Amino acid sequence: MAITTTSEVDPAVSTYYDRILLERALPFLIHDMFAEQRDIPAKSGNIIKFRRYSALTTATTPLTEGQTPNGQKLAKTDLTATIAFYGDFVTITDVIDLTVEDPVLTVEAELLGEQAGETRDELTKDMLSATASLTQATQGANGSTPTEINKTDIQTVVQTLLGNKAKMLRSVVTASRGVGTTPVRAAFWGTMHSDIITPDLEDVQEFIPTAKYPAQSTVLESEWGSTGNVRWVYSTNAEKTSGSPNTYNLNIIGRNAYAITSITGGTLKNIVKNFGDGDDPLNQRATSGWKFAYVSRILNDSFMHILQVSKA
Repeated sequence: MAITTTSEVDPAVSTYYDRILLERALPFLIHDMFAEQRDIPAKSGNIIKFRRYSALTTATTPLTEGQTPNGQKLAKTDLTATIAFYGDFVTITDVIDLTVEDPVLTVEAELLGEQAGETRDELTKDMLSATASLTQATQGANGSTPTEINKTDIQTVVQTLLGNKAKMLRSVVTASRGVGTTPVRAAFWGTMHSDIITPDLEDVQEFIPTAKYPAQSTVLESEWGSTGNVRWVYSTNAEKTSGSPNTYNLNIIGRNAYAITSITGGTLKNIVKNFGDGDDPLNQRATSGWKFAYVSRILNDSFMHILQVSKA
């Protein structure tokens, strides 16, 4: 069992010093943001079934007087996903609790919360990376395979999604009286690694930074700007593959493309076991941990698309 002792966390020193709380470098957790949330009620199993129906063909043949047409059958596609449980914990000793100046259990809870959030984000990212729809950028100028992000390849992916009848996730942001603002088109959402922000994304023709959006209330914290019919969010957790060159998968996502599922009552919990709980006759150990039930699932590959790019 891995146990944190005073070997890893030194006790307080007697010398007075000003303690400055440094903000931890956390990525934006972007990969759950555009999913359908479909939870399972408690005590209803751990498998969820998603069902979609195929569109009916148009009925362009005129009706014959007095005759009933043949009609059509419904066609369905069923998709299943099985929820799994994830979790981790940290153990501290009574010596740390008595000698270290920091509120260690509080610090543990913060670190564990960050770990849990990044774990869930990574699980969803890996699921999104498995989509069958991928296009390598070819219209950039850097000579690599794939090339850097550019307007032409973005438009190609958008046209593919529209041809698949994918619906956009954001409506038009109309012009306002704000100085220097620009209307923003209805848009799909795109996810990208922070490496691609500058100069790559900002060099795309007709790029609009969020600072020029007419309505700032619609801007997400992780959003950097828009290109045509895609609004882009970024994270250091987004997919990046090291190589010559490094490649990046940019997910461009429409409505109902994927779903995330938990069990009612099985969402993220912080679980603390105090000194003396369980097999601890001398009150020497305390633990803090987290656990959640979760699964993510692609619902329709046609409603999202990966644009694979390299650095400019």
